[in-house]
Amino acid sequence: MKKLLFLFLLISFYTFSQTNNQKFIEGIVYNDNSYSIQGVHVLNITSNEATITDSEGNFKILVNLNDELIFSAIQFKRNKIIIDKDVFDSLSITIYLEEFVNELDEVILNSSGLSGSLMNDLKNSGIVDNINFDDLGIPGFTGIRKEDIPSNSQLTKELLLAPLAGGLDVERMFNWISGYYKEKRKEREFKNDYNLIDRIINFYGLRFFIDEFGLIEDNIHEFVTSAYQNYPLEENFKAGNYTLLIDYFKKNFKRLNY
Repeated sequence: MKKLLFLFLLISFYTFSQTNNQKFIEGIVYNDNSYSIQGVHVLNITSNEATITDSEGNFKILVNLNDELIFSAIQFKRNKIIIDKDVFDSLSITIYLEEFVNELDEVILNSSGLSGSLMNDLKNSGIVDNINFDDLGIPGFTGIRKEDIPSNSQLTKELLLAPLAGGLDVERMFNWISGYYKEKRKEREFKNDYNLIDRIINFYGLRFFIDEFGLIEDNIHEFVTSAYQNYPLEENFKAGNYTLLIDYFKKNFKRLNY
């Protein structure tokens, strides 16, 4: 009996300690000019909780003491805070994000016999053998090139201009007539859609769909796919309209009658 009582008290104390050190914290995110920012991604990298700011820049997220929060948005520098005792005990917190400006300090021109083509000049220098965009410090393609899939209009033009161009590309025409290119387009569209749906889920976090809609983890991908097929998720996600996507999720939830 004493052992059972001791175990009960131990569990109660542990539960109280956990609850006492965990709560939802609210706040608002501003830019340098004290304007609130919509669509800021708020991520608790300690617990993997995530949310975004609403149209007024407000957010609410579950935290524990000593958790680490990251605030990020397009055109703003990331900000990171630690949930110390002062922050944890606050009724609300205010976060400022600094606007990100990508600019060069200076440009120097000299006559060194360069051609003006950065790629050619680097290759001709004899210093670098294999060059990709990362080596140049600029964004660009660095992966494996995808197979070229011409459009129907492009193939039609090639067919009509074949007498002037010196003949047909037999392999391209065969792939067109056999339906190979059509199937490849469908396959590529499916992969693009699937990857974008995964990006959307990762952006909001599994916990968002579990807490907001009561979904189990196995049903989240199916739920977002359904919303993707019925609402303009793709263009709004790419445009940064993250709050609007939440409205579409809610409409889809009602439509499915979960």
